[in-house]
Amino acid sequence: MLLSEAAEPVFARHESFQPRYGWFRKAYEAAARDPRAFARRDATVRLGVGRNMVRAIRFWGLAAKIIQEEPRAANRRSPDIVPAEMGRALFDEPGWDPYMEDPGTLWLLHWLILAPRCLIPVWWIALYDFPAVEFTGSELKEAAASQVKAVPNWTMPALSSIKKDVNILFRAYDPLLRSRPDDGDDQMECPLRSLGLIENLQSDGRYRFRVGPKATLPSEIVAYAALDYISRIRAGEGTIPLSRLAYDPGSPGRAFKLSETDLAIALEPTVELTRQINLENRTGFSHLAWKGDPAATAKFVLETYYDRVWHGPDVDVSLLLQTAQEQVQGQTLAEILSSVDDPQPMVAARHSAQYDVLRVFSRRYVDGSAEVEPPGPFSSYDGEALMVVDDSDTLPRMLRSHTEAKPVVAALPKDVSDLEAVAREIAAVTIALDDPTAQGDRVARRELRERLGRARRFLEHALVAAFGADSCRWVLLREGGGGRLPLSPGRGSVALSDAADMAYRDTPLVRNEMLNRNSLTSQGKKARRKLLEAMVERGDQPGLGFEGYGPEVAIYKAVLESTGMHGLADPDQTMAFRIPTDECWEPAWGIMTEEFRRAGNARIDLTDLHAVLRSPPVGMKAGVIPVFVLVGLLASPEGIAVYEHGVSMPLTAELVGRMADDPGHFSLGPVPDSGS
Repeated sequence: MLLSEAAEPVFARHESFQPRYGWFRKAYEAAARDPRAFARRDATVRLGVGRNMVRAIRFWGLAAKIIQEEPRAANRRSPDIVPAEMGRALFDEPGWDPYMEDPGTLWLLHWLILAPRCLIPVWWIALYDFPAVEFTGSELKEAAASQVKAVPNWTMPALSSIKKDVNILFRAYDPLLRSRPDDGDDQMECPLRSLGLIENLQSDGRYRFRVGPKATLPSEIVAYAALDYISRIRAGEGTIPLSRLAYDPGSPGRAFKLSETDLAIALEPTVELTRQINLENRTGFSHLAWKGDPAATAKFVLETYYDRVWHGPDVDVSLLLQTAQEQVQGQTLAEILSSVDDPQPMVAARHSAQYDVLRVFSRRYVDGSAEVEPPGPFSSYDGEALMVVDDSDTLPRMLRSHTEAKPVVAALPKDVSDLEAVAREIAAVTIALDDPTAQGDRVARRELRERLGRARRFLEHALVAAFGADSCRWVLLREGGGGRLPLSPGRGSVALSDAADMAYRDTPLVRNEMLNRNSLTSQGKKARRKLLEAMVERGDQPGLGFEGYGPEVAIYKAVLESTGMHGLADPDQTMAFRIPTDECWEPAWGIMTEEFRRAGNARIDLTDLHAVLRSPPVGMKAGVIPVFVLVGLLASPEGIAVYEHGVSMPLTAELVGRMADDPGHFSLGPVPDSGS
């Protein structure tokens, strides 16, 4: 397949934003509600993002083929955007995976982004027609520019546009790309990073495609991609050499970075489950054979896969029955796993979607005898998932005893024997590689590295099996070890969503993605500062005197106008700040009012108020709290004094900006006597 057949000649349409967690669903829901959703002037308000992000969400929805353009009407400058067939199948209730909880869905979206007509030609070149396995960004940019220039009838774009597409490829797939190592928002910002397709070598800016089996890549997704590719190239003979499916441009082997052998192994489970496809050996070469329409069979394979995911077992233990080759003595399995694997944080997907807030749980390995404390109020994580990896039924013990701690859940697998075997092998091979004898023998080092690579692949499979839906129990820990509360079993983050539901039962709905984060972008900070200043200076004006549809207007409408915290005040009918009329904000308001009551008697640190609001049962994100607290101060009838470094200060536009940026410098307390 040629680049001109597979892709559109468009570049850098993503506004320099990689697809963020939840954007695919958000793009689909917007198109399903209103075909003009992305073109409306108030799109920033409706979607809760900045204007550039509106265009980025639209682009990624179109790129993934979950939404599509309708033919443009003569009187309109832009086409309507409507749901595509794949979008309806995934996200319409009851869809295949409405909250994108199954890892296979991310692999499916990866395939769809690259599929014709691909809206990112540079990505198509990188995955399908770039021969290097190890490379730099500059090398990929030069190769892409050369190929784009060679396409007849394509206008050569600016090199800066090609560079942007290369940079977004790394930002979308590099699992090590984090702006802050402890920021849960940033770590989970792009779901495609979890695929592990690109490896950051962390030396001289070099990257490598990760070639070989992928633990989270389901057999059915590979089979779907193979049949989808066959239908696109119109191979009508009923068979195709496996080598073509592995190595041709546009093929699933290149998209998923699988060799011909890897591809055959990946297809085998699906071949065993359906009579419509088969692996055959013809004249010494492997072929994939199919019956009927390959596009129809591809759809059937997907439907069968998602039906199995949600209604049947999902653990293939045959891939995980490996024998330990060496044992590392003197260390617990939790210690070994912690040294050889760094489990990535996990999003409570259903809860996050339903409450429009990103709830992220950190993860780590522990023994059943561990004593743990929940994440603190100022942790960027909303809870912690403990993966218990001993063979006892003992639960870790919670040390801190207070009812408003962030949730800590424990996952207890039924069987860790395969996991222990491969983890101990990895630890042993790693020690052997560091031995001076191996360091001096190139052949020995090569053999050990190959064994280490194989063992790491088996580790990924073992983890999926041990902590899968049918192999693991999830419980919510109680303080002081006082019992266990079972959570729903299920694939993905079902148990974490249950825990988040219970812990953050009073979380208010904040329908603005720019503000509803722990760490704001520079644009988000600027918009929030404008809003805070307007609240102090123009609180008596409708809409705080804002005009247009800037990000500060979107925040105002989401947090103040729609909740009733800014509206007409009786009896003079002027605009004022007041108690929210939206019921979901009442618990948070009650908690803040109680803190204000304490501040009326004695000073309290502003960070203490932040801590209460960030903790259960409210769980408010740090970006929202300065706006909410300022509403309370402006609406407070008795008056609360604000102290900066111990000095009472008037509530000015400059002061509220500093309060938002550095709450640790401030406290709240009684109004000082006029003579003091």
